[in-house]
Amino acid sequence: LSEFLESRLFKPLKMADAAFSLPKDKLGRLAQPFANDPATGTPNKVFDVSSPPKNDAGGVGSVGTTTDYLRFAQMMLNGGQLDGARLLSRTTVTLMTSDHLGKIKDNGITPGELLLGVKGFTFGLGFAVRQEDGLAAMPGRAGEYMWAGAAGTFFWVDPKEQLVGLLMTQAPGPSRVYYRKLFKQLVYQAIADELAPAMSASR
Repeated sequence: LSEFLESRLFKPLKMADAAFSLPKDKLGRLAQPFANDPATGTPNKVFDVSSPPKNDAGGVGSVGTTTDYLRFAQMMLNGGQLDGARLLSRTTVTLMTSDHLGKIKDNGITPGELLLGVKGFTFGLGFAVRQEDGLAAMPGRAGEYMWAGAAGTFFWVDPKEQLVGLLMTQAPGPSRVYYRKLFKQLVYQAIADELAPAMSASR
């Protein structure tokens, strides 16, 4: 899997540091978590990326920089291409970010978590996908899609706002839920649109 991703994703997208393990000369750049989760006091545990894993996993275990992650998210926002390199067709991106659960969705799988079982969201192929502006207890737009990493990273793509949100942390404990929600709220709070002409003309 690591060889496939290197040739088909990391290299074409210029994700220079994305991998399933880091060489010794890059380990010093790896962000370290607090020893204990601030909310519970329990020890924080992160993946050991100092040596290659026994098995590369498609859903967990990779490591990269903010720039790497941002280039991936921007590629998705652009409909599958970035800087002249096309990784996915536009129709594939549409398929990945569509509802693939239909009526079998079960809300409330993980109370308080941002990703699983949240009202207003369904699942596509690799992403939680927002179905409508309402219901979800957080800002956002219908059609946005998101996912997160085990160590606390979080990203979403909002095609309607032409926006990518990316939070890079090493906070694998319960505190990650709080910071993901706070970050998303602050991003949308910072969007300041000018009034439409018809609205600004009325007094």
